[in-house]
Amino acid sequence: AHGLTVWDLDREFATGGFGGKPIATLREVLDQLRDSYCRTLGIEYMQIQDREQRQWIQERIERPHSKPERAEQLRILSRLNSAEAFEAFLQTKYIGQKRFSLEGGESVIPLLDAVLSSAADAGLDEVCIGMPHRGRLNVLATIAGKSYSQIFREFEGTVMPGSVQGSGDVKYHLGAEGTFTADSGATCAVYLAANPSHLEAVNPVLQGVVRAKQDVLDKGDGAFTVLPLLMHGDAAFAGQGVVAETLNLSQLRGYRTGGTVHVIVNNQVGFTTAPEHSRSSVYATDVARMVQAPVFHVNGDDPEAVVHVARMAFEFRQAFHKDVVIDMLCYRLRGHNEADDPSLTQPLMYERIDAKRSVRKRYTEDLVSRGDISVDEAEAALKEFQSILDSAHAEVQAAQSQRISHTEARVRQPAAPVASAVDRSVLQRVVDTQTHLPDGFHVHPRLAPQLQRRAQMLTDGTIDWALGEMLAMGTLLTEGRSVRLAGQDSRRGTFGQRHAVIMDNQDGHAYKPLKTLYSGGSKLYVYDSLLSEYAALGFEYGYGVARPDALVMWEAQFGDF
Repeated sequence: AHGLTVWDLDREFATGGFGGKPIATLREVLDQLRDSYCRTLGIEYMQIQDREQRQWIQERIERPHSKPERAEQLRILSRLNSAEAFEAFLQTKYIGQKRFSLEGGESVIPLLDAVLSSAADAGLDEVCIGMPHRGRLNVLATIAGKSYSQIFREFEGTVMPGSVQGSGDVKYHLGAEGTFTADSGATCAVYLAANPSHLEAVNPVLQGVVRAKQDVLDKGDGAFTVLPLLMHGDAAFAGQGVVAETLNLSQLRGYRTGGTVHVIVNNQVGFTTAPEHSRSSVYATDVARMVQAPVFHVNGDDPEAVVHVARMAFEFRQAFHKDVVIDMLCYRLRGHNEADDPSLTQPLMYERIDAKRSVRKRYTEDLVSRGDISVDEAEAALKEFQSILDSAHAEVQAAQSQRISHTEARVRQPAAPVASAVDRSVLQRVVDTQTHLPDGFHVHPRLAPQLQRRAQMLTDGTIDWALGEMLAMGTLLTEGRSVRLAGQDSRRGTFGQRHAVIMDNQDGHAYKPLKTLYSGGSKLYVYDSLLSEYAALGFEYGYGVARPDALVMWEAQFGDF
């Protein structure tokens, strides 16, 4: 296309700084391009319109390849050891039980480890994770810090009788909270949200949880010190509409969380359905292009590349407060669950999978063959692998022998009556906010009489629905309780009745009359939502879960817009 031939390979060209060199031969340029884009990493980012974001990625990709430090290589190997040891133990101890194993995709554990380590080192307060069933038990044990004995107790069915959970498949629905520690000693809290069986339903719920935590921290606009991390299956990411709805939340003022790191464990099959039957797009990630998120496609058999991409994805989120997607290509060693035989529908795929060595074995061999670690260090890693198995076995034996004390289930008594009345003077304060507006604020001529009538309603005792809302929200604010209301046209109200936010008739700036009632850290959040129901409702549910002390409301509306 540029009229260049093999005879030009040793000609020098001005590169504009490509690869860190102002001048380079064509051979060097091609070598650098192959090294950047033709190894085990492929990147989609030219769809991003912001030049600064494209340049940021190019500067970090178009440079000579360098292998990780030995300390990082050993940590990667240790994470792979832990991941494979856990799955191997469950497979031998609980044959045939459903656990939705991570086998074939174990590189996601060093990936998560790298993101959380980066978050801890950057001083973030918390990382909140939402994920499906596959690999959930492994993440609980190796990332969230849930004890092996507790997980095995759930397999054995020896859970505490008073615990709020059932039996059977509940173990891979459960969430957890813990503390993650990086190699540097830095720590951050980690929260793993509980997950239903409904595909991708956790996505907006987790975003709501994160936004609530950020609002409580209240570190100012742009702080975003709680990181949402969402894991997906490839078929669900491409197929579920709530994925697009949640992506559409990402840059909206009422919903933004400063960017989400999305991790797709792409085992290239959905239950038994091949990609050509489950999506019309080229890649499972194509829906993410709607928000111009960069997409990093990485081979899960190259854990060093996986970790490199994980750190870059985190840094991109921190730099631009945007969503970023990691598409980790891997495989699923067993069926959709451990009782399923995938060779019935994918015989050729599983013939190849059955012949593969695990990523842990391959990585160990690669390190030794490259001279990055010695044979002695490799054997030490294997011994660590075995010690993890032995430790897990000892824990499960202890869990089996531990007697569970049976206690009578507690019966909840009805709540005691609560005095809900407020003094009339407080009601008057709330009503006064509707008529005592800042000097220089220009109320729309058609709205001013409506606000004035509210004062008369309180005097006459003819309170309408809209004023009742204002009194409820305003009195809560005076008591130190925050209020969040979101929905379609919720600031004004569908029928022009609410006006929780009013607009200056001359310059259009917004004003919340009730904000003058803030007390003890209370705040009023009122947002017009995107025209969504599934994601919008899920977000508010998550917000309420993480912030039970606040009044959280979602206003549903049906209309043809």
